[in-house]
Amino acid sequence: MANTIPIKYGEFYDFPRQIRFCFEEEWFYLRSAFDEAKDDYPDYYAVYLLPYRSEAEFEANPDYWMDLTNAVHFGRIPIGEIGLDETRRKSIDAHSFQKWLAEHRRTKRRRTNRWRPPF
Repeated sequence: MANTIPIKYGEFYDFPRQIRFCFEEEWFYLRSAFDEAKDDYPDYYAVYLLPYRSEAEFEANPDYWMDLTNAVHFGRIPIGEIGLDETRRKSIDAHSFQKWLAEHRRTKRRRTNRWRPPF
């Protein structure tokens, strides 16, 4: 992969189940949490935009992933579309994530820009 985004990951089972990274000066957190009802992991990541702006903020909040009330849930991205490097531990494909993010933001804008009556 020519254009990659370095990641930090936690919990690994076949794939990283928690990933965080900075992309275009925003911090994202991807989680693929174990589903007790299905007794398996899902084939997607839930994508969150985090309120942090620096590595120092993560160091000050090491358990940031346990309470995501200040994060914005952006939706889901299939694990196969994130473009993990061959080790699945170092990076993701920047183009793949940028494409997903752009489409998500377009879709979200369409949903929020619906016509409303003037009263």
